[in-house]
Amino acid sequence: MKPIYVIGHKNPDLDSIAAAVSYKVFKQSTADGLYIAAAASEINDDHQALLEELDFEVPVVLKNVRTRVEDLLESKKALYVSTDTSLMELVNLIRRNDLKTIPVLGEQEQFLGLLTIGDVAMIFMDALGSGRDIEKSPEVLRGILDKKVADIMKTRGLVLFEKDEPVDEARKQMLSTRYRNYPVVDEDNRFLGLISRYNLLQMKRKQLILVDHNEKKQAVEGIEEAEVLEIIDHHRVGDLQTISPIYFRNEPVGSTSTLIVEIFLEHGIFLSRNMALLLLSGIMSDTMIFKSPTTTSKDKRMAARLQDISGVDPAEWGKYLFARTGRLDSLTDEEILLSDLKEYVSGDYTFAIAQFETIDLDKFADRRSRLLDTMARICAQKNYALMCLMATDIFEEATDMIVAGDKKYLVEDAFEHDHRHGSIYLKGVMSRKKQVVPVIYEALRKETLM
Repeated sequence: MKPIYVIGHKNPDLDSIAAAVSYKVFKQSTADGLYIAAAASEINDDHQALLEELDFEVPVVLKNVRTRVEDLLESKKALYVSTDTSLMELVNLIRRNDLKTIPVLGEQEQFLGLLTIGDVAMIFMDALGSGRDIEKSPEVLRGILDKKVADIMKTRGLVLFEKDEPVDEARKQMLSTRYRNYPVVDEDNRFLGLISRYNLLQMKRKQLILVDHNEKKQAVEGIEEAEVLEIIDHHRVGDLQTISPIYFRNEPVGSTSTLIVEIFLEHGIFLSRNMALLLLSGIMSDTMIFKSPTTTSKDKRMAARLQDISGVDPAEWGKYLFARTGRLDSLTDEEILLSDLKEYVSGDYTFAIAQFETIDLDKFADRRSRLLDTMARICAQKNYALMCLMATDIFEEATDMIVAGDKKYLVEDAFEHDHRHGSIYLKGVMSRKKQVVPVIYEALRKETLM
C-alpha cells in the first residue's frame, strides 16, 4: 500500500509540524489508507525535543516528491533464484509461475545476474543442434538439466536502475533498449524488484495532503509531479494546481492547528492530552501567545477547548515554548535565518522573509552585522531581490527588522520607522503575513509600474 504523506512547508515551524502530526492521526482514524506525517526539510532540535517530550514520532523528512524508479515497483516482490539452482528447478519455476524474467541473487539478496525464458529456450536449442543425432537426445537433455544457474546466467550488458533514479531517465533507457523487464537495486546493490514499460503506463504519483501552506515556493521539491489530495491552511491562496477537485479548507485564522482542532471536534474524534498540548503549541507559537494581529476569536476558543483537555493554561504554555525556543545564543546565524524562512514571488521578483521570535532583542542587536553579511550571501545564491529578517519580541510586541538585497531600499522606504543601528524598529508589528508581506508586495508592484 502506497502511503499518503501529510506534509507542511519548508523550514517547518511548530504550527506546520503540529498540523502534520495531528492531521495524520485524524486521517488514520477516519479514512482508509496509510498516512505518514512528513516534513519538507529538517526539523530543528528544539522542535524534535518537544515532540519527544510529548511522545510523538518525529515526522519523516521528505525533501523531494518527484517520481522515482522505486515508485514503479509493485508491492509483490519478484521471484528469484540463486546461483546453485539447477536448470531443472529453474524450468519448473518458470512453468509454475509463468515467468519471463528471473533475477539471480546472492545470500544477502544482492543482484548477481539475470535469466529470461528466451535464454533458457536457446540453451535447449543450441544443445539439440540440427536434430541429426536424435538418438542422443536423452543424454543431451540430461546434461542440460544438470547445469546450474551460475553456468548460464547473464551478468554483462544488463540494464538496471537504482531506486532513486528519476522516472524520466528510466523511460529514456527503456525506449532505447526495449527489454521485457529491468532490475531495480538499492545503493548496496540489493535487489528490490523488476519494472517494465507497463509499469510506466500504470505509474502513480506520490500522494500528499498539504498543511499550513499552499504555495509552490514553500512546498516540498517536486510538488508539480505529486498528486495533492487535500489542503488545510490559513494563508493567502497561492499558485498550486491540482489534478482534480480536492478538499481545501482555508480560513483567516492565526494558526492551521486551530482548524485541525475544529476538525477533530466536528467529527467527534478523541484528542489525547499530549495531542492537545501539541496542537496548543501550534496555536500559541503562530499567534505569538495571542499577541499577533492574525489572532482571531476562533484561535482563542479552540485553545480554550485544548485547555479543558490538557489542564494547561494556554498563555503559560506559550511562555514555556518561547523560553525554550527563543534562545539566540544557542543558534548559528544560518539557523536563525533558515529556521522559519518563506519565499514569495511578485512578478519577476522573488523575495524572502525570515522570522525569529525571541524574548530578548538586546542579544539580537549584537549579531546584526554578521546576520546582514549572511543575508547578502543568501540573496546572491538564491537570486532574491531582497531578504528580510524579523526578530520579533513577544513581550515587547515589537519587531526589529534588517534587510539585505538590491531592492532593500523599497522596504526601508515603505515602513515608517525609527532607525536603530541600521535596522528598522517596528512597534506593534508581529505578523509577517499580515503586516509585512502585503507592504512588500505593494512596494514591488509600484516599482514595476515605474
